Amino acid sequence: MCERTDHIERPGIAASGFGSAFEDIAGMALGRPGKDLSELLRAVVSAVGVKHIAYLRFSNDRSVDITLLNAFVTYSKDWQTRYFLKRYHAIDPVILYGAAAKEPFDWRDAADSAPRTLAFLADAIHYGVGQNGLTIPVRSRRNGFGLVSLSCDLERQDWEELKSAYLPKWQILSVLIDSAANINTRLHASQIKLSKREEECLIWAARGKTYNETADIMSIGYGSVKTHLDGARHKLDCINVTHSAALAVAIGLIPPQALKGTDPKGFAEDGADEFCRARSVNPRPSSGTAGDPKWQPLKSSPHFAKSATMSKRRSQLTGPK
Repeated sequence: MCERTDHIERPGIAASGFGSAFEDIAGMALGRPGKDLSELLRAVVSAVGVKHIAYLRFSNDRSVDITLLNAFVTYSKDWQTRYFLKRYHAIDPVILYGAAAKEPFDWRDAADSAPRTLAFLADAIHYGVGQNGLTIPVRSRRNGFGLVSLSCDLERQDWEELKSAYLPKWQILSVLIDSAANINTRLHASQIKLSKREEECLIWAARGKTYNETADIMSIGYGSVKTHLDGARHKLDCINVTHSAALAVAIGLIPPQALKGTDPKGFAEDGADEFCRARSVNPRPSSGTAGDPKWQPLKSSPHFAKSATMSKRRSQLTGPK
């Protein structure tokens, strides 16, 4: 449960659990029968390296009370009841700050030093919410927004290291949770038409690859990758690439198997390759031998030389990172 720092393994805390957590939530977002979301979140918390996960969906035409009663959280029943009865939403810095936030934020950045805020935070810690937390806004619908919060009892330094290692994965998970909780109001895949290249770029984005890495994998230029991902992002009406990749999985545009490679320790790339073959898109040449004409090694491809040259030029322009 992330309550003891001596249990932390870096860089791969709970790495093996990310893939199954993503697939479970994605399956629910796609309407597959199984556990309800609250039960699923309780099973997911340890797999993604935190103590608690909470999801609240705010709508312009619904009261805050309805939002709280419809929340999906792993907090204790005592805290949920206390929060509701004491009307804590009126002073909760996460909700107040999150109402306008577009990017993930640490709870310490949202809190002020007002006595009532400090008292609220102390009460939350007393009821086991966690001494450190992060909230990820999900703005995938025009009439409201969602807030996914993850909390833990790690010491501050350990918490910062955990965030740094896993924030991209938590962002993907947040969009999947939002889609699973709002399956009746999400976009339908039939409404969105992505090109084959946009699909392939989204797959590698979902698997944690950078623009440069995706360009090398696909043997195309950095600018082409950016163009394809920007096109997909606009079609999906998302604020960033991470949001786009997760939403594409949640509405069925790319399969949940594409997320199997999100573990930091490695990428199981067979799922993406199968999808690429089905779409007649060149899969990543990850197997075979140098003499096998079916699988030409990436570095022997004439396109790779061009991509490598472009990467070298970019590094010369930008300098060392």
